[in-house]
Amino acid sequence: MRILFIVRSLGCGGASKQLSLTAEALANRGHEVYVYTYNSDYTELSFSKVIYVPEKNITKSSLKEYIYSPIRIRQQVKRLHPDIVISWRANAGCFSTLACIGLRVKHIFSERTDPYMETSFALKIATKICDQADYGVFQTEGAQHYYRRLSQGRSIVIPNPIFLNQKINLIPYNQRRNEIAFVGRCFLKQKRQDILLKAFNIVIKKHPEMQLIIYGGDFDIEKIKKMAIDMGLQEHVTFAGSVNDILNKIKYARILALSSDYEGIPNVLLEAMSVGVPVVSTDTSPGGVRVIINNGVNGYIVPRGDYKELAEKIIKVLNEPSVTEKFIQNGFTNIKRFNPDTIFEQWNQYINKIAKH
Repeated sequence: MRILFIVRSLGCGGASKQLSLTAEALANRGHEVYVYTYNSDYTELSFSKVIYVPEKNITKSSLKEYIYSPIRIRQQVKRLHPDIVISWRANAGCFSTLACIGLRVKHIFSERTDPYMETSFALKIATKICDQADYGVFQTEGAQHYYRRLSQGRSIVIPNPIFLNQKINLIPYNQRRNEIAFVGRCFLKQKRQDILLKAFNIVIKKHPEMQLIIYGGDFDIEKIKKMAIDMGLQEHVTFAGSVNDILNKIKYARILALSSDYEGIPNVLLEAMSVGVPVVSTDTSPGGVRVIINNGVNGYIVPRGDYKELAEKIIKVLNEPSVTEKFIQNGFTNIKRFNPDTIFEQWNQYINKIAKH
C-alpha cells in the first residue's frame, strides 16, 4: 500500500519524532511510505525506507501559506497517487482535508496535541475542518471526543510507543544524585515552569540538598531563569539546555516532575519509568497523563496549576522509600503496554482495515 504523510515541517520535537517512527515502522511492514513537508525543505531526522519529499517553494507569509498549502498538497497527492493520506496535527489536517476533496484517496487526520488549548481563531477553524476528514487517530480519548464527527465510529485511539534502550545501566535509587529532573521546552503557556519553580521552592525548605535540573530550551528560557533568580533559587536550579541521550541524564534523578497544563501523551513520563525514575505530574489536558499514570500506583497526578500539591507529592516520594520502590517497580510493568511493536501494529491494522473499506 502507498501511504503519504503530510506535515508542516519536521523539527526535533516529539510530534516530528513520532511521525518519523510511525512512518518508518509502516515502511518496515511492507508499505511504500512518503513524508511530505509542505512548508519546509529540511529535516534533521533520518529515514531508512521512507521517502522524504520536501517542498521547495517555501513562503514566510502566513497568508500565502494558507492559500498555497492545500494546492501544493493536492499536487503531491495527484503526483504520488497514495492509497492513504495521513496528516499530522491540525494545520496539516486542515489543508489535507481541503486538498483531498474530490480525490479518490482516504484521508486520516492524526491530532498530536491538545485541541482544547487551540486558542487562535485560525486554529479553531482548522480543527473544525479536520473533523471532516475521512478517519482519525488520536492519542487520548479526550482529544478524540473533541472531534464530534470523527468520534462517531470514524477514529481510533493509539498512544505513542516507548523505546527501551537495553544498553542503559540503571542506577540503584540509593546511589542517585539529589536531583529533580524536568524535561521539556521552555514554553510557559504549556509547560508551566512557573508552577514547577514555586513547587520546588517549597521542596527545598524540607530538602535543602535537592537540585532542580531543567532540560530543554526554546522561547521563554530567559523569563524562567529570571523567575528562578527572583525566587532566590539560582544556587539550586540548573538549566542544562537541550541534550541528546536524555535517558542517560535523567537516570540519576530521584524524581521526574512534569508541570504542564496540556500535553498529548508525555513521552518523558514513559522514558523516566523505563530507567526507574518515579514520576509526579500535573493532570494535563486532555488526559494524556492518565493514560500513563495510575495515580498512587505508579506515580502521582496533581491538579493543573496546584504548585502546593505538586510540592507535597514530590516531598512524599522523597520521604517514603516504600512509595518510591512501588512506583519504580510498577513503572517497569506499566511501560510494557507501550511496546513499539504493539503500537505500530495497531497503526498497521487500522490502515489495512480502512483500505479494505
